[in-house]
Amino acid sequence: MKYVFFTLRDFVRDGGDTIRMYGVVNALAEQGEEVILLSNAVNYSNFHPAIRHVFLDVKFSQKALFQGLLAILPPKLMGFLYSKMLSKISAKFSNYNSRNNNFIFFEYLDNSFAYLLYKCKKINHYINDIHGVAPIEFNYVKKLSKNPLKKLFFLLKLMFAEKLDKKMFENARGLIYSSQAMKAYFENKYDLKNTQFAVLPNLISENVRKSKIDSDLLEKLRVRYEIKEKDFILLFVGGYKATSGLDDLVQVFCKLSGYRSNMKLILIGYGPVKKEVEKLVKDLSLNDKVFFIEKVPYEKLYTYQSLAHIVVCPDKENEFSNLIVHLKYLDSLVSGKPVVASNFKSVAEINVDDSLSVGFKPSDKKDLYEKIKYCMNNYDDMLKKYAHVREYAFENLTYKSHINALTVF
Repeated sequence: MKYVFFTLRDFVRDGGDTIRMYGVVNALAEQGEEVILLSNAVNYSNFHPAIRHVFLDVKFSQKALFQGLLAILPPKLMGFLYSKMLSKISAKFSNYNSRNNNFIFFEYLDNSFAYLLYKCKKINHYINDIHGVAPIEFNYVKKLSKNPLKKLFFLLKLMFAEKLDKKMFENARGLIYSSQAMKAYFENKYDLKNTQFAVLPNLISENVRKSKIDSDLLEKLRVRYEIKEKDFILLFVGGYKATSGLDDLVQVFCKLSGYRSNMKLILIGYGPVKKEVEKLVKDLSLNDKVFFIEKVPYEKLYTYQSLAHIVVCPDKENEFSNLIVHLKYLDSLVSGKPVVASNFKSVAEINVDDSLSVGFKPSDKKDLYEKIKYCMNNYDDMLKKYAHVREYAFENLTYKSHINALTVF
């Protein structure tokens, strides 16, 4: 049995999706499974040496148009419109097109290509790894939008996404869910009674265990951001999304900095609401206390985390976060620092009685403020309470420890 994975990613920039990909393929290869990866990657240094790579050499920049058309047009017409690309991709599958091989497609765009390749008879089956739930995201942004045109735009995206999801997932031979809650969500929404499934949560890659603190980089960061010994540092790492809760965190930080003057906030990441967050920082006169860092190599994240006293995951209440544990929460657990995080249902499943992190009620700024303040006032006790978390996560929350879930296919 071979595991043949497909993604259009080039792995130049790390993020939640690529970290999951590394974790899955490396864990399978490490336990002796035959793994082939079809991708646009050219640097294989972060992959297990046993993985066989097939270079796709396919550049694709029309994601929204492609998926919108795929949602409403017949597969034969889509196959004609994208015939050149389909032929190029299907040629890469030609050596592996056997029922004895598992074809697993990683991301939402990859899932879309899986459906089209199957319907155009270029592959004989596909298994989709579900990273996110697009309709939930579009519905959330639609509700937040005050502009009628934006509301209409995201309503249309929501309708198209639901049409596409029905096509993609009901035609799949198998689906890989990120949680039992996600499985229940999809099975309630679509006809999946004959679809194979596995549940593989977002987990920690074994590569993270190898991370060391870069003392030279650490000193440069202290100088660059004028971090003194007495300063108390809060850290956020993740995407600047509408659901990220960054506006809540900045407002809470503003209040906390009045309570304790030597505080600083480091925000690492990028995304669609970054300008709004930057404006909020400016409006609150926090420019000398809040520092924005856009890009951090994943292997250097542990060094940046070592600057902090507390890592915060301030996500707002949203349906999707109750379905899965986000990678940024898992990354926070291996920081070696106390973590304050939204107490979603997905998080509560592993963070029983606040054993791994300090939970607060999502979207409740008062509760977020009180929980961070409590950790600050009892910091030595918090360090002792959570001293075991990094090692616990490496022993229990890695892809290596859960990868056997995929053997059902």
